[in-house]
Amino acid sequence: MSGSLNEARVQLQAHFSGPESEHPDRWSKLWDAGDFLPWDRGLPQPALADLLSDRHDLIGKCYVEDGSGGQRRKKALVPGCGRGYDVLLLASFGYDAYGLEVSESATQRCEEEQANNAHKYPVRDEAVGAGTATFLNGNFFEETWLKEVDGEGKFELMFDYTASLTLTDAACSCLMCLRCDYYRQAAALIDDRPP
Repeated sequence: MSGSLNEARVQLQAHFSGPESEHPDRWSKLWDAGDFLPWDRGLPQPALADLLSDRHDLIGKCYVEDGSGGQRRKKALVPGCGRGYDVLLLASFGYDAYGLEVSESATQRCEEEQANNAHKYPVRDEAVGAGTATFLNGNFFEETWLKEVDGEGKFELMFDYTASLTLTDAACSCLMCLRCDYYRQAAALIDDRPP
C-alpha cells in the first residue's frame, strides 16, 4: 500500500475516533470541507462499469418478473454512495438505483452531480431506457430510509466498494461484530426470489 493511502487511512481513523453516534456529523464535516475525500475518484467504479457492460451472464437483464405476469425494473442499492457516480451509472443501464448516505452534505453532493453531470450518464440501451436515480439520507443499520424505497424495500443488486470498509477499529471496539451486522443487514435487503 502506498504512503499516501496509509496516510489517508490514518487521517480517517483519527477523524472518526470517538462515539459512533457522532459519525454522521463527522462525514458531513468531510463533505462540507471538500478538501479530504480520498475515496472520491470523480467517476463510477470501473469494475461496476465492466460488470454492467460485459457480464450479463452474472447479473442478467435490468428487468425482473413482477409476479403479475409483467416486468419491472430491478432495484439496485449503493450504500455509502459518495457523490452518486455509481447510482447514476446503474440508472443509465436501466436500473432503478438508490444511493444511501448517512451525511446530508453527501446527499446534497449527489443531487448536484445528478443536476450538473447527467450528460455523462447517457442511456446505454434505448430499448430499455433509463431507470431512476434516487438519493436517500439515512443510516444503513436503521430501517427508516426504507420507507422511501418503492416496493417491499428489497433490492436485486447491491454494489458496495467502500461502506463496509469504513467499519474500522475507530468506529467500533469490535470490528468483526460491526462488519457481521453490516453483512446481515445487506443480506436482509437482497430480494432472494429467483430473477
